[in-house]
Amino acid sequence: MAQEGDTLVYIPSEDLLQEPLSEKDSLFIARHSARTAVICSAVLPGLGQVYNRKYWKVPIVYAGLGGFVYAVKFNEDRYQSYKDKFNYMVVNKIEEYEGITMKEAEFYKNYHRRYRDLFAIITAGFYILQVVDASVDANLIDYDISEDLSLLLDPVLLPSPGKNHTFGLRCCLSF
Repeated sequence: MAQEGDTLVYIPSEDLLQEPLSEKDSLFIARHSARTAVICSAVLPGLGQVYNRKYWKVPIVYAGLGGFVYAVKFNEDRYQSYKDKFNYMVVNKIEEYEGITMKEAEFYKNYHRRYRDLFAIITAGFYILQVVDASVDANLIDYDISEDLSLLLDPVLLPSPGKNHTFGLRCCLSF
């Protein structure tokens, strides 16, 4: 008796509105959770998009993160190289080393440090953006726009004090 498994019961969506579910049946209706999508996406980038069944976004997430991480690594390597050259020139009191002057080494050191930091911030922003995207998709996955949605724009003649009338545009949104 303890090994007896539960079974999932298929209940059409129109039947859900007509009769209340029992406690046991309500446990088997899967709900799409925005919280789960956010946690999945935060733990492993792109997993929230997979949870939302938006598989086409996963390559975009990994291409973006990969490109930004590459830019951080590239600028970090160049920064360390120019920093080492600059420090060597300062310690040894030489004006030129390996075809680079001290001013150039200092300029490129600061240049690559600035862009390393910039791309690190952009990478963090992109990471947060993919988490927000997973959350928004999860919240809107069950959103239904009915066929009755319409926008009506009509010209209208508005009365005004005096003999003149004012022309306008009336906007009516019905849903």
